[in-house]
Amino acid sequence: MLINDHLDTFAEFIPQGATWLADGTLRAESTIVTGLDRAPEAFIDLFRGANVGKMLIQL
Repeated sequence: MLINDHLDTFAEFIPQGATWLADGTLRAESTIVTGLDRAPEAFIDLFRGANVGKMLIQL
């Protein structure tokens, strides 16, 4: 979900979204790749859409 697609409803989302974050209903997911040596592979996977949420490199 991209916020830019829903700027017209963002103000009403803030209180509801805060409630969902607090009770665990809304979660942020990430793809974590371990090791700097795997960074090139992760970078390519990012553009392939192989990640869920943010693509992170754990050092």
